[in-house]
Amino acid sequence: MPRLILLTTIAVFFSISSLYAAGFPSGNLTEAGRTTILKHENQTILLIEKDRKTDQPPGIVLELSGFGTLLLESGTETEILEFSVGDIKESISIYEGTTGIFPEKIIISGSFDLFSAGVFQATDSSVPMPADIGHIIFSDFSLKRNPEWELYSWNLLPEVIIFDTADYSVQARLFKRLAFFVEKPGFTGTLVSDKNLENRHGWNAHDYKADDLAAFFSKAEAENFQLNSEELMLKDILLERGIITESTEGGTSPYQEGKGVVLSVSRETLPSWRYRFLTHECLHSIFFTNKTYREDIGNVIAALAPAEIEYWKRLLDYRRYDVTNEYLFVNEITSYSLQQPMDETDDYFKGFMSRRMVAARSYEKEFVDNFLRTRPSSFTQTASALGDVLRAYTGRGPGHLANLYPADLPSSFFNLFPPAK
Repeated sequence: MPRLILLTTIAVFFSISSLYAAGFPSGNLTEAGRTTILKHENQTILLIEKDRKTDQPPGIVLELSGFGTLLLESGTETEILEFSVGDIKESISIYEGTTGIFPEKIIISGSFDLFSAGVFQATDSSVPMPADIGHIIFSDFSLKRNPEWELYSWNLLPEVIIFDTADYSVQARLFKRLAFFVEKPGFTGTLVSDKNLENRHGWNAHDYKADDLAAFFSKAEAENFQLNSEELMLKDILLERGIITESTEGGTSPYQEGKGVVLSVSRETLPSWRYRFLTHECLHSIFFTNKTYREDIGNVIAALAPAEIEYWKRLLDYRRYDVTNEYLFVNEITSYSLQQPMDETDDYFKGFMSRRMVAARSYEKEFVDNFLRTRPSSFTQTASALGDVLRAYTGRGPGHLANLYPADLPSSFFNLFPPAK
């Protein structure tokens, strides 16, 4: 009869990644159940018992490395997730909304090591729930701590918080004015009134680093500019998370940068595009928070040929970015290049973005046609070189930042564009 080894476990609230050794967001995450680990050969069985008194949706955190499958069982219901973490242990979190069930048992199979497991909950909706971006993209939005948005911290970089909004209008109330203040040509550094924002488009997804957030809220306070209630709520959350801090000097800069990044994606976006948008924004957060990563990325961009730099300037200008901002320019080249899997790179840039730019700006046709003819491998070569840097710092490759995927996810989920001709 096979022998099962019983291992004791406690709830562990920390994440160790290849980029940082960092904890889950401090405070307001409490133990909400018990777990028991049973090991047999290459299979691990995790038994889960959640507290009946939990007043917020609980989550399950697994600290593991490697890859394989998670078979979730709840009564007669079963769901399967695929996971891929890499050689360095990280934490991944699972919620009822990840698959539609809260499991009583998880059977883990594959090539992996499980180091700990636990059940936790957050005390209120302003506390970020630790999550892999796979949960954020594929879940059914069932945490319901707030009807308009859910708030997460990214398992790879816990100082990165992510607003998953119910629709674009909620997202706009939170971040549209910030988009113009930080990135929009002709508006950077200015606070745009609600009236002037009405018929202007922000972004479908957002990313903001700590110093820009501090500058935005400092300028609003110094000028007695009336922010909306969502923006004031955002400021409170940023202060609570330490992404911005109150300045001891006061004056025209009442807030200063802390540590962290805020991102946003909307539920109004189709799932396949949500995945690409959130991958894009998470790539920005890595760029924001790691200086040596930025330097290595900068070296790749600096090695591009003048014609390649010119193409990117024209493309990003068409996309309404301030291409005179070198930091922003390098950051956007990186995120656009790495947001999709390598085998989609040419289809995206040759078959989609270049065509859209030419359709909107017919005067670019001669330049674009000549560039695609004379430098046919430019996009894949750039993505490959940037991807090498990404792997060195995160263990992840282009287009694949998530740890968790539904086992029945069709391959067509990632194929958004027809082949380039």
